[in-house]
Amino acid sequence: MIPATVERRARWVLDSIGATELGFGDDLPYDAAAWEQVDRGERPLGDDLADGFFHLARVEERNGPRDEHGRFRAEWSCLDPLDPPLERLRRKLGVGTRDGEPRFTIALTHDVDTPWRWTRIGLRGAAARLKQNVRHARLGPAVREATGLATVPLHRVRGTDPNWRFEQILAEERRRGATGSSFYVIASHHDPHDGAAAEDYGRLRPRLVETLLDAAGEVGLHGSYTAADDPVRLAAEKQKLEALAGPITGHRYHYLRVDPHRNLAPLADVGLRYDTTLGFPDAVGFRAGIARPFRPWNFEREEPLDLIEVPLAAMDATLAEERYLGLAAKRAEPQLMQLLDWAAEFGGAFAVLWHPDRFDPATSGGWDSLYSRLLVGAQERGGSCVPAAELVSSHST
Repeated sequence: MIPATVERRARWVLDSIGATELGFGDDLPYDAAAWEQVDRGERPLGDDLADGFFHLARVEERNGPRDEHGRFRAEWSCLDPLDPPLERLRRKLGVGTRDGEPRFTIALTHDVDTPWRWTRIGLRGAAARLKQNVRHARLGPAVREATGLATVPLHRVRGTDPNWRFEQILAEERRRGATGSSFYVIASHHDPHDGAAAEDYGRLRPRLVETLLDAAGEVGLHGSYTAADDPVRLAAEKQKLEALAGPITGHRYHYLRVDPHRNLAPLADVGLRYDTTLGFPDAVGFRAGIARPFRPWNFEREEPLDLIEVPLAAMDATLAEERYLGLAAKRAEPQLMQLLDWAAEFGGAFAVLWHPDRFDPATSGGWDSLYSRLLVGAQERGGSCVPAAELVSSHST
């Protein structure tokens, strides 16, 4: 006799990978010992379905370590992020791609953390970074900071800014065959991690939203640093952004501060349709062991949430920042192409995150060109690039 809880858990795994016609206990055997291991928080090696639940429900994170921002990192996971076990199970069970689907789909996403670089605070920060880079003989970063500062007078005359490239980003995406992309906007600043120029962001927010909507970009909520710990604040931020943009369906937490056992349920409670925060800050790949949208598991109710999670497979900051992989754009390219090669072979539907402040050709250090090569590479491999909301709609039917 299979316990009802185990039956629901197994059914959720099978439905999440598209194996809707297979039966648990009939087509796939029930291993009681394996599911008991899951209950103890242990990985059940030897039973693919129980192991699939372990990863997809993020059991290893329930009592796992967290970094200074409350995040679970790839270095603590038993997963190989680029060999997702749910995808292996999908192939083993013979689950195929639906007719008419592209080989794989990428949701193009952008977190708007700093819409305007040359605020007074931004200028002071650039000058301080230039001084530090010169002091430590970091030639490349020093040249980029100096180049950026040298352009300030011209930007002031023109009324432009290197970070305000939203229309150009969308135009480049469409030129490369994408149908558009999603931009996650901070609705309120409550903490220094949300950005130093809160007043400037607040002044620009209406214009930012109008610009994105006029250019047919998707506007989503970028839940602030402390909203990850405060459902009331999260609801207020959604309401504030909707006053400018209309109904909001998508979300990503600032700093990727997602805990699947604590702060995904509040997203569903405030009426958001999807989230795309669940990725490793320190690695390219799939944090839940699956490369396609799914509904996260709620252990309190023993059922999936009324929320779709779009796996976040790659982020520019993961590749570029010294606290993570610390790669130059040229050295980062093989990792992105490896992800595309994997997707071309096995399929999938996932998100990629590129911040808008990496699109200024004069100061980006090649990250703007790498993004274009990512789009071209996806198209050449038979993939499609779409806004996150479009991906969610196509995988909800």
